[in-house]
Amino acid sequence: MKIFIDTNVVLDVLAQREPFYEASRGVWELVERGEVRGYLSAASITDVFYILRKHLGPHGAFDTLSKLLLVFSVASVSEKDIHMALLQGGRDFEDALQVVCAKRIKAAYLITRNKEDFGDAEGINIVAPEEFLKVVKE
Repeated sequence: MKIFIDTNVVLDVLAQREPFYEASRGVWELVERGEVRGYLSAASITDVFYILRKHLGPHGAFDTLSKLLLVFSVASVSEKDIHMALLQGGRDFEDALQVVCAKRIKAAYLITRNKEDFGDAEGINIVAPEEFLKVVKE
């Protein structure tokens, strides 16, 4: 099963942000074990690098991203994806782009802590990390 993971879930694990760390780490571990195939958007990779560089410096950020790419696949962001996200309008262009990319790779789930920001993403299940962990258990 393919899952698409929003930037906030990755940052929850990398920064060990409580109270979100445990559930987000649980999703990450499913990907590490190969139980699901986890994708991040190319846009998420650049966002994560930008944030990590502020806290870890360039070398630490590069090292962390290298390790991240051993676990997750990357969904490219094309010009067509950007146009489709712009056409969706809504409050948050970044979230619209995440949905477009998740749909293009045919992800079964988009996992985020900000479900309400994604609105109606027809054709893809938008779930929080803890919800996804329950789905997998069942």
